[in-house]
Amino acid sequence: MVYNQPNNPSEGSFEERRRYKRINKNFILSYFIKNLPEKRFEITQLKNISLGGMCFITSQAFEPGTEMGIELKTPYMSDVTYLEGKILQSHVKVKNMIYETRFEFEHIQPQAEFLISKLIEFFIKEEKNRNA
Repeated sequence: MVYNQPNNPSEGSFEERRRYKRINKNFILSYFIKNLPEKRFEITQLKNISLGGMCFITSQAFEPGTEMGIELKTPYMSDVTYLEGKILQSHVKVKNMIYETRFEFEHIQPQAEFLISKLIEFFIKEEKNRNA
């Protein structure tokens, strides 16, 4: 997460600067480079998601700007949700093996946006109830 740090540590907690609320959930997805749809990267793990994009685990680094298609599967939606966007960054976790890849949504379809917003709303509400 990206935070604004208070000038004085006694001033209170850090403030989130993100534009969209996100949830940290480990859903399954598959993905492909849009100009190479025949080369699919099967089943990987989502790290977090918001209405602006997601972070997921990949087995290789991708160049920023690479356009991709993603098929998201969750236990809460019966159908696969198709998403399009571009890579913002791939961050090395284990060299030549595991990367955290940041992905920004582009041209998100209204149905996909609705499903993601409901999913995020559900988990935020669940978290609040658990902490109440």
